[in-house]
This record gives sequence, C-alpha cells and structure tokens, in this order.
Amino acid sequence: MSEKWFEYLLKFKRINYEEGDFLFQAGNAAYLFLGLLLILLIGFLIIYYLTNIYARNRSRVFSISLRIIVLLLLCFPLFEPMLMMPDVIPNENFLAVLIDNSASMNIPDGYFGQTRHDDINTILLDNNNGILSELEENFRIRHYIFSNEASRVDSIAYLEPDGRETNFTASLQRVLSDFKGLPLAGILLFSDGGDNSKDDTRSIAEELRSLDIPLHIVGLGSETLEQERELLDVTTNKELLEGTGAEVEVKVRSWIDEIEPVTFNIYKGEKLAFTKDMNLKGNGKIDLFSFFYEPEEDDAAEYTVQITPVLNELNVENNTLNMLIDSKKDTIRILYLEGHLRSDFKFIKRVLEDDQVLDFTSITRTGTGKYYRQGIYTVNELRGGFPDSEEELFGFKAVIFGDIEASYFSIKQLEMVEKFVRKRGGGFLMLGGRNSFAEGDFWNTPIADLLPVELDPKRRMTIQPDFKNPVIPEEEQGFKFVPTGAGLENPILKLATNVTTNRSIWDEMPKLFTINYFGVVKPGATILAEKPEDRYGGREPLLVIQRYGKGRTAALATASTWRWQMLLDAKDTRHERFWRQFARWLSTDSPGKVNIDLTENRFEPGIEIPIRVGVYDNKYDPLIFTDVSGILTDPFGGIHEIHFRPELTEEGEYLSTFIPQHPGVYTIEVEAQQNGETIGKKYQSFLSRPSKKEFYNATLKRDFLENLAELNGGIYYEPFEAEDIPINLKTRKTRTSVYRTEYLWDLPLIFLLLVILFSAEWIYRRQKGLP
Repeated sequence: MSEKWFEYLLKFKRINYEEGDFLFQAGNAAYLFLGLLLILLIGFLIIYYLTNIYARNRSRVFSISLRIIVLLLLCFPLFEPMLMMPDVIPNENFLAVLIDNSASMNIPDGYFGQTRHDDINTILLDNNNGILSELEENFRIRHYIFSNEASRVDSIAYLEPDGRETNFTASLQRVLSDFKGLPLAGILLFSDGGDNSKDDTRSIAEELRSLDIPLHIVGLGSETLEQERELLDVTTNKELLEGTGAEVEVKVRSWIDEIEPVTFNIYKGEKLAFTKDMNLKGNGKIDLFSFFYEPEEDDAAEYTVQITPVLNELNVENNTLNMLIDSKKDTIRILYLEGHLRSDFKFIKRVLEDDQVLDFTSITRTGTGKYYRQGIYTVNELRGGFPDSEEELFGFKAVIFGDIEASYFSIKQLEMVEKFVRKRGGGFLMLGGRNSFAEGDFWNTPIADLLPVELDPKRRMTIQPDFKNPVIPEEEQGFKFVPTGAGLENPILKLATNVTTNRSIWDEMPKLFTINYFGVVKPGATILAEKPEDRYGGREPLLVIQRYGKGRTAALATASTWRWQMLLDAKDTRHERFWRQFARWLSTDSPGKVNIDLTENRFEPGIEIPIRVGVYDNKYDPLIFTDVSGILTDPFGGIHEIHFRPELTEEGEYLSTFIPQHPGVYTIEVEAQQNGETIGKKYQSFLSRPSKKEFYNATLKRDFLENLAELNGGIYYEPFEAEDIPINLKTRKTRTSVYRTEYLWDLPLIFLLLVILFSAEWIYRRQKGLP
C-alpha cells in the first residue's frame, strides 16, 4: 500500500504507527469484553463447520458471522481506541544539519541535474519544496560543514566545497561534543559517502545510537560514473635516468572500454612540453607505465601531467596531477677497483664515466705495486691502490670490486669496507671473475659478512667452465640471464615498466659466458636474476641483493655483460641503462654528511611538514652540539629562516617544521656548522599542491551510507525521498520526544469496512434466498 493511501485510510502516516503505541482509553474491561465477543465469533464458526452438511444452515451461519463482524466494528469506537505518538515541542530541541563540504561535492552528477552540492541547496532551500523552513518550525537548527573535520557555519546559502579529505568519525565526534548535555533530536547528514580517512565509523554510529540520536542520511551523486578516466599517481625517479632528466611513472585507471590509444601530455605552465600516446586496458583495470622526459632548464620546476578526458566525462579533476622535477645535478662518487684490464671493466667504465650524475673514480692494477688511477681529485689520492682511512673511503657513496683477490687488501681495509656499508650507508658490489668471491679467498673475511650470498670454498673453480661451442653460432652460445619475478620489478633490471614487456626485453639479450658459483643465498637477500637449468647445469643465482646495516650490497656472478654491448646494435642502450641503474641503486640511499629527510616531495598547503636533518662527521658518526640552520624559499621568492632543534632521542638528528601556505615549488638549503666551521650543506625541493584523493573512485558510496544509518538506527534517503525527513524527525522516538494521543474511532478504514461488510451480507442473503 502506498504511503498516500495508508495515511488516507488510517489517518496517520506509517511511521506514526511504527513509532507509536496503540491503546484503549476504556481500560482493561474493554479488552475482556472484546475477548468474550471473540469467543462468541469462534463459537458461531464452529457451528458453521458442524452444520456444513446442511447448505441452508451453513448459509444462515455465514450471514450471522458477517453480522457479528459488523457488530464488532461498530463496538470498536465505544472502547475509545487511541494512538500515542512521539512528537517534539517546537523550538525546544536541536537538530544538527551536517553538510559534506569536500571537493567531490562539485561533481555535476546530482539527482536534480546539477552538482551534488546544488542538490543540497535544492533539498533544503528551494522556494517551493525546500524542507529547511519546515524543519525550523519544530527544531532549533545548527548548521555544520565537514570534510576532514566539522565546523559551525551561520548560513549554508553560499558554500563553496573545497575540502580535500572526508572524515565522518571526526566530524560526528565534533557535533556530539558540541551538543553534550543539550537536547539533540537528530543529525541530518548530506554526503556522497566518500570517507577517505582510516577511522572506523561503526564506533561513532553505535555511540550515537546508545544516546538515542538518530542519523538521517541523504546520499548524493551517482553510484557509477560511466565515462571516467583517473590519473591515480605520478612519480619521478631521477635515480634511474640518463643525464639529469627524470623517468616519469604514471598510474592510471580507465572505467570504459578503451579501443584507441590515449594521449598523455606534460605541461610546463600552459606550454605543452611533451606528449605520448599509450594503450590502456580499460574496464576498471589499472595501468602502470613510464616514459622519459628531460626538461630544458636545470632547476626545480613544477609540471602538470594530463590524461585526455573521455567525451562527456563529468569528473575531470582526476585527469591531471602535478609533479616536481628537480634537474639540479647531484654528484654520486663511485670507486671501482679492478685487478686487471678486462672487457667488462672497459665497457662499465665507459658507461659510468659518461653519466653526468656519477663522479666515477677507478683504480686498475697494472703490476706489482703499480696502479692506473682515473678520476682522482689530487695527485696523492689513492696512491696506495685503496683508501687507507675511513675518512677517505667514506667520501665515496659506492664501491665496486672487480676481479681482485682478498689478499690485495689489508684486514683493516676489508673491515673499513664492511663499516662503509653498515655504518656509512654506502653501496657495495662484487663482480664475477677469476679472483672474485670464493675464487678470491674472500670467505672468512669482513667482505663475506656483507655479501648477500654465502661463499662456499667447495664450489670455487680453478678453471672457469667453458660455455663456448664452436658447432653453434656465437650469438647462441652461453647461458641466459633470466630475471626473477622480483627482478623484473626491481629498479636495477627495469628496462620497461610493464612486467611482460620487461621480461621480453631481457629474453632477447645476448647470452653470457662466465659465472662464479655461490653458496646458499642468505636469509633476507633477494635473487634478481638466475642462470636457468640448461645443458651446462642446473639453476644458479646470478644477481643477488640485500640490505646490510644502513647500506646495500649486491653480488653479480658474471664478468661478461660486455656481450650485451658488443652483440647488440650500436644504437641499443640496454647495456648502458642497466649499469646506470645499477650504480644509482647502489648509492641512492647513501647519505652525505648533511641530509634532509622530508619523507616525500609533495605536500598539501596548510599541512605542517616535519623537516629532519641528519649530521655526520667524516667517519659518519652522528654529530652533536651542531648549529643547523636553513633557508626556505617559497614559490613567490619569499625567504623563510628555519631553526632546528636537536632530536633528544636520536644523536645527530635535528628537527624543525614548516607549513606551506601557497601551492608551488619550495626549496630548502640547510647548513650545519660546528665551532664556526662548515660541516656540510644540503639542498632539497618539494612541491605543495592540494590532494586530489576526493576525486578518485568518487561515486556515491550508497552501501556505506545505508550501513551507517542501519547501524545507528537511523534512515537513509535518496534525494527524491528528502520530503519525508521533517515528519520522520518529528515522529521518531528519541530521548527528546514528548508524546501526544489521537483517537482512532473515526478511522476511514472502519467506515469503509462497514460499508463493504453490510453490502456483502445483503448480497449474499439475496443470492441464497434467505430472509
């Protein structure tokens, strides 16, 4: 039965009966009398069944039964039936109107053909059908807007939704706190349900229910956005890029059936700087891919990445993201030690020397006590063939051992290398060769401790296995370098963002000729590449990495990667990219004597940013009693001094905070001094931009809102049902309710039943020929 007919026949709305109590004013005697009449009726029905063999008697009994029912209905008003219903005393109770003011409320998919926020104005403020005026007749209204928290407003007429996060729990807690000790009849909440906080809304819903404060929730927006593309994330990784540009990694999701390639653009301001077409999976699947972009200017700058919107796409805010590319040249000094001139050294040296980011220094032994030094800073640097002090060694960020035996070093130097990784946070790589790993007698040395594999003397080779076979073509000789699942996603072996494409690229690489056999891989280490099982033997680890102390270590069990350069086309850069990425991976976490830790490079305006600075001496021991100061430059060129205080729980750590007020690029320059002498300086940039998480998967979360209302004991409404809110608020039982009684003796339903029963009884008698 429709609500309109229900109210017409029974005088009151359905909710009045659901929330009210039915009673008789005549007292318990009326119930007793009704019971007796009911027994009478049952008796007549029994007589009907006992005399059903006589048609005439049965007809007479049926007629009498109808008359008894009519008699009962006529007696019903005599017992003064009443309905006792909850009600409110006008303007004695409060009603909190809580309006979602997050940015997603600007999406133009409202029920009334406008934005979600416009739907709120239509429901509340429309001149003809707005419910706010009706609510104000019964309640004292308090308006709130909320995003990450709630705040009071005097008027809701000219709101501009701009919140960047939605937190239901915090917002409802604020309302509950404001009305502590006051008669709050309920909370009227308007939202699309996009709660992107990590708080559990069940606790606040149950708390409100225990206080008898119902939630009346109006869901806004569409449950699906059929034409939708989302640019989920954009990151830049300068550590993997040739030169001083950046590898731009893009994470995107399309909800449509993508057939044609989709265009991605990079803008510098309003100028189009780069464009690329990519094929997307579509249908809600996520794509992850990357492309290289080298900016023209050598500075930190903001760029905008855009994915072309779908035709008639309503939510276009998630089609763009801002990113920071800082092209200022970083210096990463790497020390490469080689026991003799060999092919791998030649090609690795060429790659790393040509890299604008790397400061490559090499030592090659040319004879007993004779060394060929390249990339040294002074005539006396590394004169002895290897650093003699921690201060000298710690000036590098990564160390590579080529084909060099353990006896070349003193025990002190080997211990220094172990400290270099564990304490200084440097990177260490050992390459395969006749005098590397077990073949170089490195077991039971500090080097064996830091390597990611055990060195097994039983597996050392006095003669390298011969992978050459004159019967088959040279390009097919040797064994394959096969990345593992972890290797395909590791930055060292990342020749393509897509895992399948990356696997195909590596599968095409020329085969290798030399190998060192490791012992077992250490717990916590990761195998990135293997020699597969083939005619030369079983599977063997080729590239293994691990964390060690503050640094990173790697073991590459071959000295024949030069074949990737020699057997590929001259324009092919896979060999160069592999070694550049490897060198950067080794050193990317290696700190300087002064370091800035911002946790990320993109922040929201108005949010406090913790700035942590670490200061170390030449041996990379934490420095205390240091004066640390900083200069921060905002997007408008304004200068802000930053003062640091020591972190009491961590020696050598200094803390400060800053709140960016404007969007744009900020730069920080930090200097550490002790006793008037400069220890070091550090530069870093970051980007301040509002978050766009409000626009991701920004559909109506109807299930969430319905569950919230059900858990609270409240009601969920669609926009067209909002006209029921005033009566529901007025007539639902709450702790602030008063009660009124209304007589039911004059129900139209009773009159209608009397007419029907009288007519039925008269027609029946005429058909049966009864008097």
